[in-house]
Amino acid sequence: MNDDGTGTGPSRVLGVHGIGNLQPGLDGPAAAARLAGWWSGALAARLPGAPPAVEMAYYAHHLRSVEEMPQGADGLDALPGHGRRDALRWGELLGAGDDIAQGRLTAPLRALVSWVAGAYGLDHRLAGLFVAAFFTEVGTYFTQPERRTAAVGEVARALRRTRPRVVIAHSLGSVVTYDALWTHAHPDVELLLTVGSPLAMPDIVYDRLLPHPGPRRLPPGVRRWVNVSDPGDIVAVPPRGVSARFEQVTADLSDSIGVFDFHRATKYLGCAAVAGVLAAYL
Repeated sequence: MNDDGTGTGPSRVLGVHGIGNLQPGLDGPAAAARLAGWWSGALAARLPGAPPAVEMAYYAHHLRSVEEMPQGADGLDALPGHGRRDALRWGELLGAGDDIAQGRLTAPLRALVSWVAGAYGLDHRLAGLFVAAFFTEVGTYFTQPERRTAAVGEVARALRRTRPRVVIAHSLGSVVTYDALWTHAHPDVELLLTVGSPLAMPDIVYDRLLPHPGPRRLPPGVRRWVNVSDPGDIVAVPPRGVSARFEQVTADLSDSIGVFDFHRATKYLGCAAVAGVLAAYL
């Protein structure tokens, strides 16, 4: 795309989705187009002028297959051992330590889900599905090197193909993007916008990122890094944002995207903080 969104040349925006975005029945390009359409619609509803051109780096099929979709009412029974350990550690980071301990001898994971549902006003079943989906995909990414390499490579290829001015990375997508920007050659990016990012989450994410020279910081070839999180987003831990652990972050912004949609990508794309950041670029 040209800068005006027509013709050939750099795309204006590259999106990198988060968890729970496997698109059964669609090949990679079709799945990417579907997600890009959702993101474009969310941005167009908030931003003035012509809708921004959005392309999507689709990697979900590398971390999960239809056969691996969770079974049962909430998917918790299928969560592997490392996923259970990560989930319980996450619960401790949220402040659920005592409540988890009370259920540790019987059903600690379900005690955690009950605590999260109560503390954040969520439906118990939906909280369980979220925990199962998040820690399954995060666990796959960090414990299966071949699948992690495939996901990172997918994002790296999308960066080279689209040559975006802006990269918007949501949830686990911010992790895959950070690893890709550090480990693969890529065109310069004017803005990296992370939303609902778990990048600073200790033990579970931050300490397992791919190694790179020097401290954790702004990736090479990226001019600015802005992070936006909802104060009630249970994935964006710690609540101080990514600047709590990463250097050279341009800004860490907070905005409420909705009580029951604390982590949904399209809700982030429609919030005032994201619109304000993108106004200078789109």
